[in-house]
Amino acid sequence: MTNEPATEMPQKRTGKGLAVLALGTFCVLITLGTWQLQRLAWKEGLIAERQAKLAMAPIQVSNPLDVKPAPFRRVVLEGRFLHDKEIFVGPRSFRGRPGWHVVTPLQYRSGAIVLVDRGWVPQSRQDVAKRQSAQKTGFVSVVGIAGWPRKLGCFEHQNDPGKNQWFRVAPDAMAAKLKLEQVAAFWVIADATPNAGGFPIGGGGIRMPANNHLQYVLTWYGMALGLLVLSIVYWRQRRQ
Repeated sequence: MTNEPATEMPQKRTGKGLAVLALGTFCVLITLGTWQLQRLAWKEGLIAERQAKLAMAPIQVSNPLDVKPAPFRRVVLEGRFLHDKEIFVGPRSFRGRPGWHVVTPLQYRSGAIVLVDRGWVPQSRQDVAKRQSAQKTGFVSVVGIAGWPRKLGCFEHQNDPGKNQWFRVAPDAMAAKLKLEQVAAFWVIADATPNAGGFPIGGGGIRMPANNHLQYVLTWYGMALGLLVLSIVYWRQRRQ
């Protein structure tokens, strides 16, 4: 029976501890990479679905209080703008310039109302007197994309109706602020059809969800590969 040197016992315990730690970390990194791979497939499917909706012919909304178009579905509205009730949402930037999105109620002959995000205006054109040529009078036809309220994230700004400060369109709250009735639960983002005078610039409120999951997949799998390589080098040197 041979006795191992006293110094070898702590080294073996240290080696086993490092092996367990490396294996656990490797498994965690692989799990995170696989999860992001699944998220990538889900996000690509979501974007493809929304793009397919945008490519479809617009549907005519004859009664906005009864019809509930799907989000990202193109629609056609017919009514007259209540320009004296417009609301500004933002601030929003456009090509590096600060400004706002103009949201104007569109009233049907029946009295039903749909809020329309007509597009972006710079701060210098926020005053309605500086864009009178774009204030459409009479009944008009508007083509745009349907939008619905969504659940906000923990770090997103909340609207403040009391201060008339709006970070996103909220039909119910805006209707209460403007003292309007028969307002549809959805709103419409006007397309990029040019307005007289150049403002508002429509079509800018349509955004696809960010898809950075491939970058995350490569990051987690790359870290796992790096850990594997370092572990192999370490154990080879240890044996030598």
